[in-house]
Amino acid sequence: MGARILVVDDSPTIRRVVAAILQSHAYQTVTAEDGQDALEKLTNGEQFDLVLLDFVMPRMNGYQFCRELRQKPEQKNLPVVLMSAKSDKIRGQFVQQTGAIDAITKPFDARGLVAVVEGALKKQKEGRARPLPDGTAMPDDVTVAEELAPSSVLPSDDPAIRRTQTAQEFAHTLFKLVAPELERLVDLAGVDPDTIEPAFIRAIKPETLGALSALLRSLDFGAGTQEVLAGDISVISIAEILQLLHLQRQTGALVISNRVSEITLFVREGNIDLAQSRGVREEFRIGRYLVESGKLNREDLDDVISSRSGSQLLGQRLTELGLVDEDEVAEALKRQTSELVFEVVRWKTGRFTFTVGLPPEVQSTRLALSTGALVMEGFRRVDEWRLIEGTFDFDEVLVKDAVAVESLGQDSELTVREKAVLESIDGDTTVREIVDDMAGSSFEVCKIIYQLLNSRLVRRKAS
Repeated sequence: MGARILVVDDSPTIRRVVAAILQSHAYQTVTAEDGQDALEKLTNGEQFDLVLLDFVMPRMNGYQFCRELRQKPEQKNLPVVLMSAKSDKIRGQFVQQTGAIDAITKPFDARGLVAVVEGALKKQKEGRARPLPDGTAMPDDVTVAEELAPSSVLPSDDPAIRRTQTAQEFAHTLFKLVAPELERLVDLAGVDPDTIEPAFIRAIKPETLGALSALLRSLDFGAGTQEVLAGDISVISIAEILQLLHLQRQTGALVISNRVSEITLFVREGNIDLAQSRGVREEFRIGRYLVESGKLNREDLDDVISSRSGSQLLGQRLTELGLVDEDEVAEALKRQTSELVFEVVRWKTGRFTFTVGLPPEVQSTRLALSTGALVMEGFRRVDEWRLIEGTFDFDEVLVKDAVAVESLGQDSELTVREKAVLESIDGDTTVREIVDDMAGSSFEVCKIIYQLLNSRLVRRKAS
């Protein structure tokens, strides 16, 4: 018989379907209805080779299950694959924070599920699993914000309907956030839990949403917050807004958000001093730039990420440990801020607000990056992305053309980085995995892959 797999999902249908697919491919399966049920099966001594894990579940969700699992010496190395209907961003956060070996997006077909399971088992066997966090150091709360991610419902083109949609989604999200605490009081108060969420929706109307939004901004940037500019980036591009702020030598915070991510650009007298982000891909984190520059190795970075407290800035922690100095962190911040500007210039949809004044915590950071230069580079990258996009799919697997590669010889004109990308193409790894594993931005890696394809050094693997 094949590997023994524990399937954890609160949906009986999902459990039944996944188990049937795996059994048809000679795997043994056991199912659990949530994290608590799965943990009890492990505690009772049942042995498994892999856990397929849903995230949003009652009693004990996927994050909480992993936290408990990583605290058990005899079971902490058990590989976990996330099953989630959420975005790439959420999956990446879960994988990093829990040490999960892989993730698959719902809905998935039988072929995709089996391929992920086979790949995960192979990685575990070959010792290619990700570094595991210390379960005792993982926060009690779910820090990946899975349950706070925006829904996949497309907003209406009608502004009035869109505001109603936004208010309802805000109410639904707020309910999900406080529901665990409310459940502790429901029995005492004699309240039916099913009546609570509609009460949230009735209370949060479109007209109150604006006041809530203003309150959040005042908490972010101080009581004297003065929003002077706001709009839709599908009408006015971020590049135009940045040029306007530069011309007027404005100082303040420009917050740009879409349904997945948020990027804040802190502007001082028209130039950009710092960028911060929420919900963006891992490539925009400061640690990747330190690894790329050779100032830090990936193993040390992973160890620090898994052990630091949630509120401490990564650059500050690395400096305290003596792994990098303040100048190296400053250079990494410049790179990170620049890449975030290039990213947001690409966005075609979303909202922006500009608030006068800077919060105290960023007053001392003065990168003074030229807005004009960043916008011009952003435009150049947008043009190049148009050529790159559509050339290959991120889920595709590429293979080297052995004859073409051999003809390069030892004196090839490929750069060190181009050679590294070429080496990573092995006929098994997807483009997405290559991009995630390489230091630096996805733009740079994708540009190299595009050039390798055009030069016929690599090609798509036949399906």
